[in-house]
Amino acid sequence: MGASRQVVEPVNRTGTPDNEVSGDPDLVSNPDVGAPARILLVRHGVTDFTVAGKLDGRGGSDPSLNAEGRRQARAAAAGVRAFIGDSSAIVITSSLRRAIETGDAIADELGLRSRIDADWDEQNFGDWDDKSMGYLAAHRPQELVRFRGDTQYSRPGGEAHADLEARVLAGFARAVAAGGTVVVASHRKPIMTVLAYVLGIPHERIWRLATEPASLTSVEVWADGGMSVAFVNATSHLR
Repeated sequence: MGASRQVVEPVNRTGTPDNEVSGDPDLVSNPDVGAPARILLVRHGVTDFTVAGKLDGRGGSDPSLNAEGRRQARAAAAGVRAFIGDSSAIVITSSLRRAIETGDAIADELGLRSRIDADWDEQNFGDWDDKSMGYLAAHRPQELVRFRGDTQYSRPGGEAHADLEARVLAGFARAVAAGGTVVVASHRKPIMTVLAYVLGIPHERIWRLATEPASLTSVEVWADGGMSVAFVNATSHLR
């Protein structure tokens, strides 16, 4: 039976992370050594766009998983089950079809209902949607350098990284506030954004973070604001 979904209304779009997930030592008066919130980030399986190296963000063509992507989603679901065991969990997905389908596979495996939170959507690439990275590197090299390095740069009709960061970190704060284990089916740039925030990685270095399709990444957050990355880009379940 397919997993049903519930839409989570976005809140707190200021871009200022809530204190409970900030990790600021000045905000920590009573260190918490209890169980952390565990956020398991799952990148969606492949689509035909992924295979072709094409950009496809919020506002784009919104393709479904292809046959290989559906296989990867099932494998990711098994990987999530193996990691969390019988622990209770919440499953959240972005509003884009490939993430919903990946999240549904996970929710079905866990016997849960998934919830949609559009703040986990991929970046809106504007007029670059449907364009391949090869094409952009060959025909728009200067704009591509600026897109990758300038957090305020956006394509016509698109979204700057700073705007993506604000909404993704708002979604991350909500996931942390839910407590326990939260599985989030999302996309490359949102996952990179969370990792950059937790690890304090400057924007110009985030492209060094690997997040393969259907990979698992785990972040832990304690009530005192302490955060850690348990693992990144786990793909053993796909073999």
